[in-house]
Amino acid sequence: MLFLSCRTLSSQRILKVAKGFLLMMVTSHACHGQVDGPAEKEIAAQLNRASVELLKSDMGDLTGDGFLEYAAAVDTDIILDGQKERMVVIFRWNEDRWLLWTSSSSSVLGSEEGGVLGDPFQDLGIQDQKLWIAHSGGSNWRWSMEDAYRREGEDLVLSEHRSSWGSFCEVLERWEIDLTEAFATCDIEREECPEGFGDNSHLDSIPMTETWAIPKGLRITIEHRNDSIVRFVSPIHGFETTL
Repeated sequence: MLFLSCRTLSSQRILKVAKGFLLMMVTSHACHGQVDGPAEKEIAAQLNRASVELLKSDMGDLTGDGFLEYAAAVDTDIILDGQKERMVVIFRWNEDRWLLWTSSSSSVLGSEEGGVLGDPFQDLGIQDQKLWIAHSGGSNWRWSMEDAYRREGEDLVLSEHRSSWGSFCEVLERWEIDLTEAFATCDIEREECPEGFGDNSHLDSIPMTETWAIPKGLRITIEHRNDSIVRFVSPIHGFETTL
């Protein structure tokens, strides 16, 4: 997935300068007045932690007001269940400084939760006024997961979820769940064998795909991403997954 940097965002807006001087001024303030983001010491202080280690950060307009928010994944100095506490933090610009908007430990996996492949955290970025967080892990059986959050009032709520799991020469299952548009799609097929590990005759099987409507109004905030389990079952094939 491509995440837009501050420099890319600014270039796009400058190309639209003919649409109005006000837009140009807002863009200039957003990308130049906020370009550095908060320092690690400032993030730690607002989280009431002794220190943090920055894993990944990005800046983009999550609220649609023309100003940039700052999002980051960090490890803190707190040890929980044998690993460092990991959090996603989002800051908003307030006149002359960054202020913590929200933080979440349930929207990002810890360094020991990826299986044989190691730390599952892959990426974090802001695009299309959404915060995207991606993970992957496993061993022979591999999995990936990507969540997108959008602003709803003063909250960030889960709007899209994409995931997959499978193994070479075995099943490959892909999911897309859109809570905003209220639909789910599941694709199940067979994954190709690497050279020397099978004849790939299983690829002759016909893939199965199903898209169906899901209940509207499901609301999962970034702070409470894993507080409850929402189950989805397709009406025709009985494909099943949970959020």
